[in-house]
Amino acid sequence: MNIDATHIKDLQILLAVVEANGIANARAILNKDASTISRAISSLEIRLGLKLCERGRQGFCLTQEGEVLVDETLKLFSSFRTFEHRIETMNGKGTGRLGIGIIDNLITDSQCTLDKAIGEISNYFQGRVHIDLIVKNPYDLETHLLDKRIDIALGIFESRHDSICYIPLYQETDYLYCATDSAVAQLLRDNAAEANVVTCLKAQKFAARTFLNKTDVQDAGFQVSGEISFTSNLEAIAFMLLSGQFIGFLPSHYAQRHIDAGRLQPILPSAISRTSNIELAHRKGEEKTRKIMANSLRIFKNN
Repeated sequence: MNIDATHIKDLQILLAVVEANGIANARAILNKDASTISRAISSLEIRLGLKLCERGRQGFCLTQEGEVLVDETLKLFSSFRTFEHRIETMNGKGTGRLGIGIIDNLITDSQCTLDKAIGEISNYFQGRVHIDLIVKNPYDLETHLLDKRIDIALGIFESRHDSICYIPLYQETDYLYCATDSAVAQLLRDNAAEANVVTCLKAQKFAARTFLNKTDVQDAGFQVSGEISFTSNLEAIAFMLLSGQFIGFLPSHYAQRHIDAGRLQPILPSAISRTSNIELAHRKGEEKTRKIMANSLRIFKNN
């Protein structure tokens, strides 16, 4: 088959739908209505002669052929980005597109200087660099690095990939929190002995971040016997804690607004805490071949 601009456009739409896990979720990403998105996928299916997905009231899922097409499309688009990077290097200007990915809710962390770095990168290249910024969980950030959808990622990376370089930036402190109207908070207000508080904690429901691979549960310092619920972002954990039904770790900078509002309370902060390493990740070796990466990494490291 001959791949033309229409194929590329429709493949981009399909990838967005897959990433958003459905047409309805992809509407805001693509800025298109559901019928337009559905027609694009149908058009692609007709041209390829393949059934790519099941979509409708039962939800969205790829067929086996659709999964193969998505894998090959990711490789194709990665090749396009490699081409762009090579041309960017050849023109000698060292400018072009810079994709940055971050985990959620870094903005309340005074140690995070992403805003300053973005400003310095823009000024250094005098507006000749196009910066894209996305928010994803650490697993997706690493996936996006590997297929070249982004160039730099800031986050907590519990796993390690051989093709990615990880640079420590700073440590983030997490404390264990509960809602101020919870049973645990009542014990704390009653100045209960630490052993009694810990006994109560063991039976509580625990909200944890999926990408930490249970290290936050283990760092609690006691055996959690209650239900453990996992989610990928801080806002979801905050909602669970605020319900009064869960305890869990939050970064201190993120929890502060809820403490100030009288809605959350730290639990035994002098005894229970943990740290997470915030790191900058990028593909190995690109700083040697792309000026935009070399200069951007230098700016990040100096902030």
